[in-house]
Amino acid sequence: MPQKTLRFKIHQDGKVEETVEGFYGDSCNDVTKNLEESLGKVTVKNKTSDAFISNQNEKLQQLNNESNVSF
Repeated sequence: MPQKTLRFKIHQDGKVEETVEGFYGDSCNDVTKNLEESLGKVTVKNKTSDAFISNQNEKLQQLNNESNVSF
């Protein structure tokens, strides 16, 4: 399992740049939601390639719950 990391860079003009690593799919949004609300208005969001990777374990668990087949 990859390490999960939040990195912050505070620029001289007061802008905060946040980088999220090790989270897949929309989980990065869930992790940073409260923090971003506390910091203020989010002006730009750029997704990394990790944002487009789905969590296979969650999908397998969902399939297992919806079917009669066990994995």
